[in-house]
Amino acid sequence: MISSMIDKTQVRHHFSDHAGEYDLYARVQKRVACRLLELVPPDIVEGPMLDIGTGTGEVACRYLDNGADRPVVVSDIAHEMTMASRANTGSGLAIDGDAQALPFRDETFGLVLSSSVFQWVEDLDSAFDECRRILKPGGVFAFALFCDGTLHELGNVFRQALKTCRSDWPDHFQRFPVPDEVRSTLGNARFHTEACRVEIETEYHPTLRDLMVGLKKIGAQNASSKRPVGFFPRRVLQEMNRQYREMYADARGLPASYGVFYGIAQKVR
Repeated sequence: MISSMIDKTQVRHHFSDHAGEYDLYARVQKRVACRLLELVPPDIVEGPMLDIGTGTGEVACRYLDNGADRPVVVSDIAHEMTMASRANTGSGLAIDGDAQALPFRDETFGLVLSSSVFQWVEDLDSAFDECRRILKPGGVFAFALFCDGTLHELGNVFRQALKTCRSDWPDHFQRFPVPDEVRSTLGNARFHTEACRVEIETEYHPTLRDLMVGLKKIGAQNASSKRPVGFFPRRVLQEMNRQYREMYADARGLPASYGVFYGIAQKVR
């Protein structure tokens, strides 16, 4: 079972608040969406496609641009994202929805896609069960999620800075799913796994502040339910900045790595 200390209300608010500027900063997420669609098999059973956690509609738009001739439904837990996706895709089939309790009937879709979403759910088992429930027999579930190793540089300097500063600020850095756990969860949901792989995406930033601002602008702020109330200690932030440069900087800037788990699975009886 994969569960995380994610505050769903924070996730909803963060992404709704930044829907208008998401596309300006979501460079890694756009590359992941493109790569995911490259991995989707060509032969899919009949039925609509659902884009879970659609954001501004990157996956749905690319899917439509590839000449898809099936109805496309877009859905997101954040209302402003759902509306942005509807505007960008031109799809009239847009509805707010929680990945752990999808508002659709059993066996509705031939294809379910989701990109850069499932690391934000509280219970991945429930989310995968829901995907199986709404798929037609033979339907395909294709997803990409950020897994263990994502932002490991940031997590390392955060924990080291807390130690160096002898700060009592709690370690609330987000835990990302481990690949073997994701594979097991697919099996528990009774999916037949066609392919699973992990690839690394790396983005470079001139400063730690640029990295932090970029994460905030796409709504990817810390949504841990353990996040304390109050201002983050200034001395810890200064120490993080120093250690990030000392440990990781090169001629390209400060790296931020993302472990991306790609999964392609099929619903079989």
